[in-house]
Amino acid sequence: MKFQKLPLLPLALMVLSLYSCTSEDSPTSGEITDPAVINPAEQKLVSIAYPSSNNLAYMMDKQEFKYDNSKRINVIGSYLSVSYVGDDLIETKTLGDNVSNADIENKTSIVLKNKNVTSIISNTVFKRTTGETYSIERDSTVYSYANEYISKILSYHKKSVDGDGKYRLQRQLDFQVTAGNITQVKTAEYGEVVVSNYTYDSTPNILMGDIAYETPLSLIRGYNILLHDKLGKRNVNNVVSMENVFKETPFQKSYKTVNYRRNVDKYGRISEIVLSGSCVTSNPFNTATNFTDEKVIFEYK
Repeated sequence: MKFQKLPLLPLALMVLSLYSCTSEDSPTSGEITDPAVINPAEQKLVSIAYPSSNNLAYMMDKQEFKYDNSKRINVIGSYLSVSYVGDDLIETKTLGDNVSNADIENKTSIVLKNKNVTSIISNTVFKRTTGETYSIERDSTVYSYANEYISKILSYHKKSVDGDGKYRLQRQLDFQVTAGNITQVKTAEYGEVVVSNYTYDSTPNILMGDIAYETPLSLIRGYNILLHDKLGKRNVNNVVSMENVFKETPFQKSYKTVNYRRNVDKYGRISEIVLSGSCVTSNPFNTATNFTDEKVIFEYK
């Protein structure tokens, strides 16, 4: 039997043609083909997205951040501007809030000492669309420290125009620190007392790893990215569980337990905080629920 031989010239031309196409598609000598290199030191936290499942007791809106030329946050979302008046004073103002035929103007002063918050004074003016002021509310909160850890927070409130203008203690938080971690927070408000107990892992604290529902610092009203590193020493380790102890089951749906897991990106930055736990309520028209793997997501650019 004879085998048919392929002509050598056409075969050589095919090989040459393939080589030519490959060469044309290839980069020229010295051209960089690797993907863009990311320098995490040059990236900023641009947003924190909170979970919003109906199984949760409460939810928070996504927060987005803009920065000034000094790499400091100067806008939060579309509603809050931030000014750095000096080393010991930060001011925030609302950029506009129209609800229920009213204008709400808020200005908040954050006073620092040794880089820690000592007081926050917030003034809110409520105006009708006609320009008439119908209420002025003022909150004054005092922060105390012991052994460089946050130890007590006292929040006072008063109303003018439609109130008597007298300050009254509205809320008190007492913190207990054990082995460098906040293990208990006692919250007293409107005659109700809730004790929040925490357990920790044995690994070093992850920066911003406590920006999630019901962590010790998140119980502080107004707690946000501006305050996370201005409230005394950080916990030594990472909180892994929380349990709230109530004198009576609350009418409003509330968190009973929360378990926390954290994921970091390849640069070691917090990328997710995963929450699972349970809620309680005595409201017959509401339902106690459990929730699983709800995520707080951190984005950097």
